[in-house]
Order: sequence, then C-alpha cells, then structure tokens
Amino acid sequence: MFMVLRILFICLSGAFLFACSSKTNDPVVTNTCTTVGCPGVALVEEPTEAVATVVSLASSSEGLSGDITSVAFDSASQIFAIVAPDLNVQMNRFGVADFRSMLAMWDVGGIHNAYFADGDGTQVIIYSGGTAGKVQNLASFGRTAPSEMPLIGSAQFSGDYAGFTTTRRINGDAQLDVDFAANTVGGRITDRLFRLRPDNTADVVNPLSTIVLEETTLGTDGSFQGVTGGGQIVNGQVLWNPATGSFVGLIGGATGNEAVGTVALTHRSPPGGTFDEVGGFLATR
Repeated sequence: MFMVLRILFICLSGAFLFACSSKTNDPVVTNTCTTVGCPGVALVEEPTEAVATVVSLASSSEGLSGDITSVAFDSASQIFAIVAPDLNVQMNRFGVADFRSMLAMWDVGGIHNAYFADGDGTQVIIYSGGTAGKVQNLASFGRTAPSEMPLIGSAQFSGDYAGFTTTRRINGDAQLDVDFAANTVGGRITDRLFRLRPDNTADVVNPLSTIVLEETTLGTDGSFQGVTGGGQIVNGQVLWNPATGSFVGLIGGATGNEAVGTVALTHRSPPGGTFDEVGGFLATR
C-alpha cells in the first residue's frame, strides 16, 4: 500500500511540474495594420469636394445688350413700343410678316419695322426704320429671368432668324452647337431668304448663302461673341464678295435651354458698293 501511494504521489508531482513549465511570460504583441486590405480593418476615405454641374446666371438687370434701350409689347392691344437713342416709337403687329417665333411689327406709314421674339427666359429685338438716307438698323437681346447653365455635356440649339437690310426683310433657320464642358459655341444661319418689306413677298432672284457662326468661347456668364463667314448673295449673275460680320449672344432659359443673340453683316458687291444686314436669333434645345 505504501508503495502504491508513493508511485501516485510521484506521478501527480510530475504532471504539476510539466503544466507549470508549459506557461511562458511572453509579452502581448499588438498587430497594427495601416495598409489597404488588412483583415478586419475598414478603409476610411477622405471626403471629396462636390463637382458643380450647373452655374446660376442672373437676368439682364442692367437692361438689354445692344443698341435698344427698352421694349414693351401689349398683347391685348398688339402695340409694340421701342426706345433707343434718338428713337421712341410705337408700332402695330404685322402678322403677315411673322416668321415662326419672330413677331413682325410696323407702323402704318411703313417707316418703322421690327421683329420681336420672347422666349421662356430670353428676348431679342431687331429694328430697321427711318426715312431715305437716315435708316437705322438696331438690334438687342437679353436674359429676362434667372437661368442655370450646364457645365457638362453638349447640346444643339435650333430656332429662328429674322432681320433686315435697308430695303428687305430676311428670314432663316438658326442652329448653334454648344459644348458646355469645353466652353465653346458655334453654328450657322441656313435657308436665308430675302422678302420685300411692304408685302413680305419672297425675293427669289437674290438667294442668300449660309452664314457661318465661327466657333468661339462660351464665357462663364453664358455670353459669347465671334465672327461670321459666308452669307453673301449668290444670284448667279453677280459674284458678290463674302460678307464680313460678327455675332453676339448668350445662353438663357430656366435650364440653359435657350440661345439668343444678334448678327451684323456688311455685304460688298464687286464694284465696291455695300449694304448692311442686321438680324437676331432665338433657338432652343
């Protein structure tokens, strides 16, 4: 019995010493991971600044751009009033000469003529009048309400063109190509047609070529200006020189959905004679 108890005591003592010898006092190691992809570590992204996609544009608070100071059209009486330096006249509607969005105006004597287009947030006015030798050709446009112009993407604007020379009306189609991201604008005035002032009869003897609105910069305020190409008379009998001119305008409408502006050209015949053309356009996308 004594021998059995001794053997049991020796076995228990060995197991106790083995257990104690298995424990270590190694320091606790903290594994800090700072790289992407570490298990159990969430990636914290730096905050990014939002990129603007539109810019707010105010209405033309300082009045119309161009030669004309102010206009007013009373739709009830159909009276159109226009004010410019040395000019303050009233005209009536001349519906026979309307060209789509361009409303025609004149006085009974036929001395004063105008086209007026009023969009959702823009307007354009073209005036031609006066006695022989004192004819004025005036043009103005403006933004009549606040607008938001896109800063990304591109769009094509299509609409109407109307204008005057000293003896004719002119109608045509306006197209503008606007790249909001690249800040460029260009276009063309096509299918232009002379019309006689008194009765709006088409002048098919003197066809007109396309006016090219050469590509130019679109400003941060939505405005643009540039030079024109082409636009000369092509009647097949007289080889007219290419017209020289310029255009100016702006983007408007609630969502930047309108383009409005004016065009001024000088036509030159081979013998050296000249006549001027003034017109305006209102186009939408």
